[in-house]
Amino acid sequence: MDKQGSGRSVRTLAIFVGAAISGLVAGYLLWGRAVDWYAVPDVVKLKESPENDLIRYGHALIVDTAGQIGKYAEDADKRYAGNDLSCVNCHLNAGLQPFAAPFVSTFATFPMMVDDQVITLTERINGCMRRSMNGKNLPVSGREMEAIIAYIKYLGHNTPQGVRVRGMGLLTLQDAPAAPDATRGETVYAKLCASCHKPDGQGERKASPAAGYSIPPLWGDDSFNAGAGMAKLAYAAAYIRANMPFTINYEDPVLNLQQAWDVAAFMVSKKRPPAPTETATEAKLPE
Repeated sequence: MDKQGSGRSVRTLAIFVGAAISGLVAGYLLWGRAVDWYAVPDVVKLKESPENDLIRYGHALIVDTAGQIGKYAEDADKRYAGNDLSCVNCHLNAGLQPFAAPFVSTFATFPMMVDDQVITLTERINGCMRRSMNGKNLPVSGREMEAIIAYIKYLGHNTPQGVRVRGMGLLTLQDAPAAPDATRGETVYAKLCASCHKPDGQGERKASPAAGYSIPPLWGDDSFNAGAGMAKLAYAAAYIRANMPFTINYEDPVLNLQQAWDVAAFMVSKKRPPAPTETATEAKLPE
């Protein structure tokens, strides 16, 4: 090989090696990069289409459940909820708040096997309608059910199938250092919770004529019933620790571990509507 050909070969090899090294470096950078599954574009940015209209309606049902399908909804045929709560009162940021029972990988993890029984997403949603909303089932083939599922599917676009991504459900909570105590919890509630949820636990309604609550009631006739996840001590403690007072970051909680368990004990000790008749399997469904 002459000198000119040898030079071209060296340059070609250098380019190839350089490209390979660049690709390797880029690969390592991407390999360690976490995907933010919660960075979902706002539904208002979706283009006009029947499919996107359904997603937007699903979002409206989540953030304005009381107005859309609550007990005083304008359309009497759509009064499926038995209280004036909205899904967003618990599923914060319209289902995009980590460790506040978000919806991000919900679609990808249903149907779900629980106690050797297959539970569908429609069954899970209607369980929430009966318990948290203290109401009745949405028609499985109705537009409201279709819209909620379309919205949940939109939030979970491209999430791995069958995997609950980090932030789903609730933050794992250690056992309380001492047995949870409602009396201590009442003191915590008065100090850190009553300014929003009010001393009587009845929250704050939206300004008239809007339906529903800007701050939800924690007990009483218009709250979630005794079958809801939030009526369970461990669920309530985990939710409170990661999300309350409102706007905190779960990585920097305000309540310590004992306080979270104690205030949860106080909250679940209060009277609320009775639980509907459920199967043992339904009671074990994850939030």
